[in-house]
Amino acid sequence: MRARGYNTDMGLMPSGGGARSAARAGLSAALGLSLLGLAAPARGQTDQDGFYVGLKVGRANASTLTSVVTGVNHPTRCDRLLYPASTSPPASDEACRASTPTAILNNAFNPGGGGVSGLLVGYRAARVRVAVEYLTRSQGPATAAVGATTNAVLQGKDTEWSDDQPPREWIRGYAAHQIFANAYYDFPNESPWTPYVGGGLGVAITTLNYANQFIRKPDVEYLRIDFEPDWPDAAKRAAAGTLSSLDTTVRQEAFGFQVLAGADYALTEHASVGVTGRWAQFGHITDEATWDLIRSHAPVQADGVTPFDTTQRFEGISYLAVTVGLKYYF
Repeated sequence: MRARGYNTDMGLMPSGGGARSAARAGLSAALGLSLLGLAAPARGQTDQDGFYVGLKVGRANASTLTSVVTGVNHPTRCDRLLYPASTSPPASDEACRASTPTAILNNAFNPGGGGVSGLLVGYRAARVRVAVEYLTRSQGPATAAVGATTNAVLQGKDTEWSDDQPPREWIRGYAAHQIFANAYYDFPNESPWTPYVGGGLGVAITTLNYANQFIRKPDVEYLRIDFEPDWPDAAKRAAAGTLSSLDTTVRQEAFGFQVLAGADYALTEHASVGVTGRWAQFGHITDEATWDLIRSHAPVQADGVTPFDTTQRFEGISYLAVTVGLKYYF
């Protein structure tokens, strides 16, 4: 096969016209052509039909992840476990009788960059390729403050929290394992490069650890707060300095799609190296969990019996990634 872009005239001529010299010259020319054929890039894999395998590694940048925590939440004054046995929260307080789940917390996290790697098995026919792709990625941890203006749990409670350790939420261990069925179109050309575009549908099993923390002011500061309506000092002292927290792991599959574009450079007739850019987006994931602590006592609601359960919902699961990969065509 003649290698493109190289002159096959090596300028080697027999010396003296003897048979031995001619044989040596011919052998030298053949060897030179063979080496050039191995070193020269192929035309681009426009004629390589059949099965292929590939591997890739690169960098992924996750988009902003939004969260909503939903549950039944009562004011601190309603918690009967804070009251001495001789007293109890006022039965006429409507806020203490609420039973409808509402959005307690809203927040946004920016996990940033992380690693991505994967494998694929595909088949090529003319300009069209199909492939099954496995990809794994991990993103960095992220912490977000809990703002009183956007979170119902802080409406009227923002004066209760510790100034040294204000309320916060965080995620860590944000990772995914995804499997996609992709289709690609290779653009024909006369160079070693084969640009392509593609798209795919698939599912990702996404995992993340979500946690939050709410610490109230110590008793001296807590007793100075003007509560409306007011409630007994004995209950306030019991509430001062207490911790409410949740630490849970979310693991759920979410369906999604991706669009891809890239280019491969032919190393030989069977092997290529290339770069791929992709954008992928997935549906939401949810988790239901019982909190670890509510005001430093068992995780129960204000009645002292009902478990303090909430639902955590995470949306905006998408990312941009660039990978470098190798392909081998059989």
